[in-house]
Amino acid sequence: MPTFLRDNMLQFQPVDIKDQSLISSFAHKFDCQLMNYSFAVLFLYRKVCRFQYAVLDNFLLIKANHNHLDYFMFPMGEGNLPAILDQLAIESLSSTNSVRFYQFCNDIAPILLQWAEEFCTENKLQFRTYPVRDDFEYLYFSKKLALLEGHFLKPKRNQINYFTKNNVWNWAPITQENIEKVKHFNTLWDACKDCKEHPSLSDENIALQDAFTCFFELELQGILLQVEDKIVAFSIGFPLNKDTFLVLFEKADRVYKGAYSMINMLFANEISKKYTYINRAEDAGEEGLRKAKLSYQPEYLIEVNELEIE
Repeated sequence: MPTFLRDNMLQFQPVDIKDQSLISSFAHKFDCQLMNYSFAVLFLYRKVCRFQYAVLDNFLLIKANHNHLDYFMFPMGEGNLPAILDQLAIESLSSTNSVRFYQFCNDIAPILLQWAEEFCTENKLQFRTYPVRDDFEYLYFSKKLALLEGHFLKPKRNQINYFTKNNVWNWAPITQENIEKVKHFNTLWDACKDCKEHPSLSDENIALQDAFTCFFELELQGILLQVEDKIVAFSIGFPLNKDTFLVLFEKADRVYKGAYSMINMLFANEISKKYTYINRAEDAGEEGLRKAKLSYQPEYLIEVNELEIE
C-alpha cells in the first residue's frame, strides 16, 4: 500500500437549504435521471445519508456516509476530471486505506472504470465494481402510467374502477391552504405503520418532514386524493431534468381499496403533460415494494453501481 500525503485536504460541509442555487446549478448541467444528483434529494436526505459537498476546480463533489463508511458520488462539473478523481482517492486512501464511489449509472461507468484502471496500476492498488440492485431506479413512460393500457396493467385499471365506483372522491394539488391536512394524514399513516419498526419508512419520514417544511422553497409538486373531504392519499415529487419527473413520496390509506393505484394514475396524468419519463426511485431491497414497482411494467431500470479501491 503506497503512502499518500494529506496536504490540502478538501473541506466538505453539510448540505443546507442556502446551498440550493449553487448545487442546482451543477445538477442542471449534469442532467442526470438518478435522483441523488438533485439538490432536493441531497437536502431532504441529508440527515439520513449525511450528504456533504465541496467545490473544487469547477466540480461539485458530494460525499455520503453509510454504515460508518464514506462514499463519493460522480463529480459534477467540467474540467480535468481525472485530477479531481485522483484527489478524492488520495485523500480517502490517506485516512481510511480505501475509497468508494457509488450511485453512478452505466452511462458514466466507463469513464470511472478507465480512471480506476490507470490510478490503480500507477499506485499498485486493486479495485472492484459491482451493481447494487437495491438501488436500481425505476423509469416509466409517464403516458403509460397515466393511461394504464394493456393486459399487464388490467389489475391496476380494475382497482381504479373499484375505487371510483365505491367512493365520492376528488383530487387537488397540494397548496399552502391544504398542506397542513396532508401533514396530518401522514402522521396518522405513520402511526398505523409504526415506522420505528421499519428503518426504510423511518428514513423516508425524516426526509418527508423536511419536505413539508420546505415544500414551496424546494419547488416541490404534489397532489392529494380525498374521499368526502377526507384525505386518503398523496403523492409528491419534482422535475429531475427537462424530460424526467421524480415521484419521491407516495402514501395511501389501504382501507380505501384502489387508493394507491388511483393516486398513481392521477399524478402520472398531470406529469405526462410536461415530462416524458417518471422516475419512481429505488425499492431499497424491500420485496413488497419491488413487486409493486415491477407490476407497473417499468420501461427500464437505471442500473446503479459501486466502485471500491483498496
